[in-house]
Amino acid sequence: MKKFSLIFALFITGFTFSQNRIEDFQVTLPETKVPNSLYKTLKLVDARIDSTNMGIVQKGAFNAKAKVVPTVSLRKQLQSVLDAQNGTDAQNGEMLLYLKQFSFAEVTGAVSEKGYCYVQGFLFGKNADGTYSSLDKIDQVILHSSLDVTKATMKKGSEMISNFIAKNATKTPATADKYTYAEIKNYDQIVKGKYPLYANSTLTDGLYTGFESFRNQIPASETFTSVKFGPDNSKIVKIYTNQTGKDKEIQKDQYYALIDKGIPYIYSDLDNGFLKMNRGEGNELYYQARAKATAKTGNVVMASAFFGIIGGLIASDTSAKFDMKLDYLNGAPIPIREVKK
Repeated sequence: MKKFSLIFALFITGFTFSQNRIEDFQVTLPETKVPNSLYKTLKLVDARIDSTNMGIVQKGAFNAKAKVVPTVSLRKQLQSVLDAQNGTDAQNGEMLLYLKQFSFAEVTGAVSEKGYCYVQGFLFGKNADGTYSSLDKIDQVILHSSLDVTKATMKKGSEMISNFIAKNATKTPATADKYTYAEIKNYDQIVKGKYPLYANSTLTDGLYTGFESFRNQIPASETFTSVKFGPDNSKIVKIYTNQTGKDKEIQKDQYYALIDKGIPYIYSDLDNGFLKMNRGEGNELYYQARAKATAKTGNVVMASAFFGIIGGLIASDTSAKFDMKLDYLNGAPIPIREVKK
């Protein structure tokens, strides 16, 4: 899942349209009942970066871009999903969904359209003492390909969230960890604090083969002895080992990240090097990196940045630089804004 956050963050950073086009989202209600459900109420903590819309789709013969904006609030629609699933034997428990992503995106290929829906969040059950404990988490993307994908993708997105709720409707929360409602509203900070990358004041120098090892601060067995910086010292362009008494260059694209003198750097194919990361608000890790983009990005980055990562679906070879934030759950880059020249 670590490569799936990018597109949806791209779509929720802001939109610039020649016309104010809107596409409604109406969740497709499930037809199958869940026997012996423990929950009758579903509450929502909407932690999406931009809760005013649910991404972007294409409308009409010219594929005009339209924001997905539900006329009925997402909170009410998710409750209606639980209502539709429950039978007469449902108990009176309460679910709480901490929602980080629920977004749609589309791209047009040579002979078909591809629609994506991405859902990311944490689900909790309410305990008898009024606290909440974990039920499950979701970090999932679905793809639908056809001549006209909008309705089908929205239906599949509805099914994805419905199935997530249904499979947890009979599950008792794991009470090892208990959180108040106020703590759930700040749940990102709680989760990040469990990982050494965010919790440790000093980071471990070394090379890291993947996001998990980077987040858990477990460097690879291979070590580097020196690095070569680019002109502005914000990018490491070469790394060397000197185990035999002579410098030997290490193939840098085999590694996800490195830490040098306590400073973290993340590898970027488009930048052909390791990019310096800086701590920011909420202890997040920020950096600047290039991403594939359409010719006219403006304040809006189109789908091609994400699709270049997952399948070479880019129609344009142009790229642009963005302020990025690292997704602490899956290691994906989350573009915040385009860096103007």
